[in-house]
Amino acid sequence: MTSFAVVGLGKMGSIYDRLLGADYVIDALPVMNRAYFKTTEEFISYGHPVDLVIVATHSDSHFSIAKQLLNANYNVLIEKPLCLSSDDARRLEALANKKHLVLFQSTLERYSPLIRFLKQNVDISKIEKIMSFRFGSKPERGYVEDVKFDLGIHDVDLWFHLQLKRVPWHVTFGYGKPRREILIYMKNKKLIRLDMLNKYITFENTTLDFTKSSPNNPLLEMVFDIIFRGNKMNEMWSEEIKILEKTKGNEIYLTSP
Repeated sequence: MTSFAVVGLGKMGSIYDRLLGADYVIDALPVMNRAYFKTTEEFISYGHPVDLVIVATHSDSHFSIAKQLLNANYNVLIEKPLCLSSDDARRLEALANKKHLVLFQSTLERYSPLIRFLKQNVDISKIEKIMSFRFGSKPERGYVEDVKFDLGIHDVDLWFHLQLKRVPWHVTFGYGKPRREILIYMKNKKLIRLDMLNKYITFENTTLDFTKSSPNNPLLEMVFDIIFRGNKMNEMWSEEIKILEKTKGNEIYLTSP
């Protein structure tokens, strides 16, 4: 039977716990009637093995917590961003590779049925350029996080996931009225529009509705991918963080080296 631990029982941590039924919870605030630890150190000292530890704490704590867990030989799934420094991300990657452990960043857009359709049905070599617009409500948090790590990271991750390094992608992001739209300009001058928010794709005079096509939760698909398909690390997450580090303002220009 698969076992999980969740570090940080806030909004996302609670979602993971509800869907997966965490065997252990690590949080600064007491959790009643649960196998509970106040700190990661306490959990590690307890020494009980689990298949996956999910880190859903503030982003600025991701590096130190993940480092502790990897050193203690735990597989780790981290809420995006993996961490806030590409140097720190490289250190985690090297540690995970050395110990043959999972290090995975939870960027769930790659599990969208629209992205899956795009990957399976659109010839990447025929794409001229891509533009995307990603806006959302500002999270109610007790700390400040740069919006590029909160929202902009999704399209950067898709650029890597879809292996589009030779296709220029212009990303515009920010807090405001929700909008998650990807415009794909083909070399034949045709346009493919992905409405990620409402879950439909339009091209020419055709609309594909994906609102009922994916009954499975993308979070569960991601965890299944890690646990049962042995998906440790699709790419070097540090390269995504490096791009975000260099980003100024609310636009990202993704281009091949």
